[in-house]
Amino acid sequence: MIINDRYLKPMKNRDTIKQRVAGLQSKEDLLCLLNDLKTEDLGHDRFAFTIRQLNYYCNPNYTRGRYTSFDIKKKSGGTRHIDAPRRGLMNILYYLNKIFQAIYTPSPVAMGFVQGKSVVDNAALHVGKNYVYNIDLKDFFPSITKSRVWKRLQLKPLEIAEPVAHVIAGLCCMRKKNEDNSFSYVLPQGAPTSPIITNMICDKLDRRLSGLAARFNLTYTRYADDITFSSNHYVYAEDGEFRQELNRIIADQGFAINQKKTRLQKKGSHQEVTGLVVNERSNVTRKYVREIRSLLYMWEKYGYMVADNKFRPYYKQEKGHVKKGKPCLENVISGKLQYLKMVKGDDDSVYMVLKQRFDSLTNTLSRDSLDSNKFTYISTMSVKQFEESMQTKIESDVSKGGKNYYYFVSEGKRTLIQTSASVKDTKSMSDLSISYCEGKSDNRRFYLMHKPICQSIEITSDNKSEELDKLLFELVDSDFNLEKLLAYGTE
Repeated sequence: MIINDRYLKPMKNRDTIKQRVAGLQSKEDLLCLLNDLKTEDLGHDRFAFTIRQLNYYCNPNYTRGRYTSFDIKKKSGGTRHIDAPRRGLMNILYYLNKIFQAIYTPSPVAMGFVQGKSVVDNAALHVGKNYVYNIDLKDFFPSITKSRVWKRLQLKPLEIAEPVAHVIAGLCCMRKKNEDNSFSYVLPQGAPTSPIITNMICDKLDRRLSGLAARFNLTYTRYADDITFSSNHYVYAEDGEFRQELNRIIADQGFAINQKKTRLQKKGSHQEVTGLVVNERSNVTRKYVREIRSLLYMWEKYGYMVADNKFRPYYKQEKGHVKKGKPCLENVISGKLQYLKMVKGDDDSVYMVLKQRFDSLTNTLSRDSLDSNKFTYISTMSVKQFEESMQTKIESDVSKGGKNYYYFVSEGKRTLIQTSASVKDTKSMSDLSISYCEGKSDNRRFYLMHKPICQSIEITSDNKSEELDKLLFELVDSDFNLEKLLAYGTE
């Protein structure tokens, strides 16, 4: 594809992107802009987007290969439906999002999906108030239709030409089948462009609710679909002027209140905003701290290899669709500690004690090179110790190609074991060790059986596995919400 010379200007600043967007008159112009951004980001040796791709993905009626759909568990119970774009569409939406971010600045009261803002900033504005009033917008993403997106793109600050706005709205929305078998075209929850579009759509809502809050001397913030008002005086009667005006504004803006999630929290009782306690200062819940302590306890008592192997299936069961790849116990704890630090500060005594325990544990991990070019081992134990601690048996089999391979079964799942060349020269597996390893190029974790190369980790206690299973079940049943801290900090 030949790119028009007038679109080959550097775009590393907002003014340049604004100028380019102002000049968009056709789908071909949009394609050139997307490809220039991609080239600037990845270099000239990458495949360019094509007009064929753009024509296909901008029509929501073409459903094949557009989205992967799944459900995740919600903190409040039930499930949340996620529609994640597949690779081809995802790449286009990634650069569309860059365009939006360069031009659009969210409202000061919009705290979700905004760079430099977090649940901590949102909660801090409501600390120490006599009354905290929370409402949730029902079916937030699906209530934003393609036509609403198309109209909003034509307004300030983007002011995109009508035909191009139509193409972009088609790219950013998907077809949804309704209960009556009809179809609607809505914003998917899971696309990289959806968060910033929701803030665009909610601009007028934020202005009107900010005006309402000022009129009644209240503090107002919005974190995605989570709306919070707070004050030291009472204005929240169901039939009162404030509630009636609030309901009218939200309905006028094309949204509905989820009555089941509406709550008034008074001083003296537990007050919470976007997952943080706000009674006296912003703080995480006690349950959150208990979860960190539970994970550290598992590591301390059972060793890293056993704890990580046992932890992974439970995590995948709960959060498997949120994060790709295999979860890593060390990274999970590290992420939770980072979030704790962000909320409580690095001089908080609770954080300092937990961080010290974590640092002590990570310092015990070997991470010595088995092959400086390929991988490192994290922890090692003898085959006998491995089988006892995991309550499993290492088995061997022959592949269709006639090659021997080894595996073990844990939590009903068959896991392959990599082997070094030295294994075939060993008469008994009892003379071998198993290492939990990490690839240096892709961070992939795997088990490697080999001749002993380091001091084995001693594993004792016959009932460890039973105790660990019980602990993990308790953890899963609790408020274990990892994507909250690793992504946007919210449900």
